[in-house]
Amino acid sequence: MSIMGGTGGTGGTGGTGGTGGTGGTGGTGGTGIAGLGSFLGGGADPVYDPILVQGLQITEQAITHVATKLPAREAVELDFSSPQNLELWADWVRASVYIPAFLKDLDWEISPGSKSITMRYANESFAELYRPSKQTLTGQLEFLRQYLDQRPDRTPEVISQLSFPAPYFAMVLGLQTCNRWTFELMSITQVLASHVTMVPKHHLAVRRACHIDATVMPIIPTPAHGSFPSGHSTEAHAVATVMSAFVERQPQRFPDFERRQALLHKLAERIAVNRTVAGVHFPIDTWAGAIIGRAVGQIILAKCGIGSRTVDRYSYTAKGDRDFYGHEFWKGVNEPFGVTTGGDSFAVAPSPEFQWLWGKAVSDAHVPGGAA
Repeated sequence: MSIMGGTGGTGGTGGTGGTGGTGGTGGTGGTGIAGLGSFLGGGADPVYDPILVQGLQITEQAITHVATKLPAREAVELDFSSPQNLELWADWVRASVYIPAFLKDLDWEISPGSKSITMRYANESFAELYRPSKQTLTGQLEFLRQYLDQRPDRTPEVISQLSFPAPYFAMVLGLQTCNRWTFELMSITQVLASHVTMVPKHHLAVRRACHIDATVMPIIPTPAHGSFPSGHSTEAHAVATVMSAFVERQPQRFPDFERRQALLHKLAERIAVNRTVAGVHFPIDTWAGAIIGRAVGQIILAKCGIGSRTVDRYSYTAKGDRDFYGHEFWKGVNEPFGVTTGGDSFAVAPSPEFQWLWGKAVSDAHVPGGAA
């Protein structure tokens, strides 16, 4: 009787394991902001059931004696500081390696007089953003009102894109669950873009539209950070930049890469504009985020050792009477929309960790003869 009673108690402990699953849901919330995003808890070891732990202990005691009679062999050490070791680590551990490898060269300068911030990488400026005036923000409110009639059509997208919308990019790229390294490349791009954009969000401290005008009523929770730049725009345009280069360099895997590039650019625009439809971002937030996102994407490509390994420089002064259009953004310099050049592009040195990840993502190809 006592044994059976004890077993019942163990079943209750199993319920505690279910609570751990709820914690995983919290990780999804983190995807929309920063931290480790979708890497949170990824690859973590499972929590063993108490009965299993006891069973393992009994088995260990019962069988160990047969091994002690045989000679011990010296284990081979792993290569020192080798990116090849990354494959042995849990997902979240790899993310914890990628993040400092990227952020160690990030810096910024605040200019209180002009209320601007200059973002720098490897001591080179890549984006200069000026805080929009009250008049500029007031001018943007009309755009939010004009987008209201799109809410019925776009609400499913808005809700399913609260966290990073990896399934939308997977749809465009034709990704499957077996393409784990391609997903990881997209995920770390998103996480890094989120970290970078939080810097100007904090310093420029632009209030949300619903805090300026009572008639702007968001249909999703209003994020607890600055409006300018848009984090979703930053993340989406960073991923679009990286994956556009990714498909172009694999014509056997993506023979129609030009079409996919066009779709990636349009998808980034739609994800960003959906946040205006939802009532949480001005169009100028999307412009600033797209500028930061493109730069983050270029830096990641450079660290992967891809292409010219250069990053463009831009300066952005928000225009209150301008909406966001993807085809206008991808032109680069666009003075009517407030985007001017920040000078010549600059080079970024490759990183062994990012070069390794790019190689693994390329190896995801499932085509005859492998990826081109």
